[in-house]
Amino acid sequence: MKAVFILLFGLVALATGASKQQAENLFQKYEFKKALAEWTELYRTFPNNWDYAKQVANLQLLLEGRPKAQETVRKFLTQQDNFLSSANKQEISKQIVELSEVFLSEEAQSHYLQALSKTNLKEWNSSLSPIKQASALESDNLKILSLKYEIEKYLDLHSQAYETLKSIQKLDSYSAKQKERLAESHIYHGKFSEAESLLETIDRGSLSIRSKIALGVSLWESGKKEEAESLIAEVSHLKKSDLAHHPVILWMLYRIALEQSPNSQDAPTALKAFLKASGDKERVLIDGWDPYRVTDHRVTLAK
Repeated sequence: MKAVFILLFGLVALATGASKQQAENLFQKYEFKKALAEWTELYRTFPNNWDYAKQVANLQLLLEGRPKAQETVRKFLTQQDNFLSSANKQEISKQIVELSEVFLSEEAQSHYLQALSKTNLKEWNSSLSPIKQASALESDNLKILSLKYEIEKYLDLHSQAYETLKSIQKLDSYSAKQKERLAESHIYHGKFSEAESLLETIDRGSLSIRSKIALGVSLWESGKKEEAESLIAEVSHLKKSDLAHHPVILWMLYRIALEQSPNSQDAPTALKAFLKASGDKERVLIDGWDPYRVTDHRVTLAK
């Protein structure tokens, strides 16, 4: 029985090797449809093989479009999640990003490069038109959307930047950085529960300082003040981070003091520290903008 099993296993391995070689040969001959059929059959037979899934996705990108290719990679990641190491998951997530960054249209790439050139020259206003044209041609291109977001953010087009970030997060849904950015934009637009839900998908131990601030503010606004106080206190006690003394932290410390001991000198002291720090416009900015509306809070509290 053992000998039969070994023989059958050997035959499968030989057949797989032959089929893989055939798929590679077809690709080299530019017979992409036939190559896709071969790789698809291999992947169907061995659904836990990442190399086969990747080959299928790459050919789908060429022949069937980006959504189909991304669906294949996402499906593999979902189905094999319990069997993949962190390194494997990172590699596969990277593949999703790479699929999202490939230009499928020379015209879209040309508009993108025009916009990029203008931003390099600090001509932000004139960069908006070409990046919109590029986005209209390839609305699921991560490179285009990322530049579009930076332009919209710089021009204070916060509603447009918000929608662009949502599109980016759908394409790069495993990125903690993109979740962080979108969470801050949720907060700017008063969507605190959305920000909290998004940040809770990141392991607490892996949260960046920026993400802890965003989560702390979101929890506070959602009425979960004890959790919020713990996060804000943790950040405020960091000694080697500029964000520990960022105006938004000082603003939150003032609110916490006002809640806990309204009749003591803690709240007035915290308010004084906040008003002083928030007077520096550059210090208010996080990633080039003011997602917590610190300037607005300063104006209100200074009256």
